[in-house]
Amino acid sequence: MIHPVSAVLAMLTMGATVLSGPVQAQSGGYGGAMNWYERQAKKGDAKAQFLLGILYERGAGPREKSAELAFGWFLKAATQGHAQAQYKTGIAYQSGIGTPADEAKAVGWYRRAAGQGLSEAQHNLAYMLENGLGADKSLDGAAHWYQAAAERGLAASQMALGLIYLRGERAGRDNVEAWAWFEAARSRGHARALEARKSAAEGLSDAELARAEKLADGRVAK
Repeated sequence: MIHPVSAVLAMLTMGATVLSGPVQAQSGGYGGAMNWYERQAKKGDAKAQFLLGILYERGAGPREKSAELAFGWFLKAATQGHAQAQYKTGIAYQSGIGTPADEAKAVGWYRRAAGQGLSEAQHNLAYMLENGLGADKSLDGAAHWYQAAAERGLAASQMALGLIYLRGERAGRDNVEAWAWFEAARSRGHARALEARKSAAEGLSDAELARAEKLADGRVAK
């Protein structure tokens, strides 16, 4: 499962907003700004609800850490269509953090966030479908969402998609595609990608390797 890196980055980005401009001036510094956001969250502002979820999740600012309160705010923002909150709600249901575990609900929330283009949610949805967690097992569905995230540059999805091609789990083994996706993952620092690329290279002709390199050229980190 993907760690919620995007959510942490979102917190940092939002934190810069909180500490600048009229909010800080009107409310009296960091604590006042946080109180302002809490008031906005209670009024139904989805971005503020998501931020409060992050604060409670991390125990940041004047608030004590609370998985239950974090989940509650994530869920409020998620129901309003906030993609990162939907992703965090999916994680909570998948792992039983702040709420009883429910893999079917996790799949549902991942699917909503994935449909909005959030690559981490696309990856987690693919993982659930690949392993039949919370939904019927579907390699076609898994490959679809892995590819969506892989095309957005997510190394974990590039690696997972390469493994599907290498194992031939859908329409037969394709070492050319596998090599190209492993190379894309390697270019983004995935720890297992180089060894996987070596496995995919076994048995490739010079012409096939050249084709794999050409495919990878459009996928690697620039």
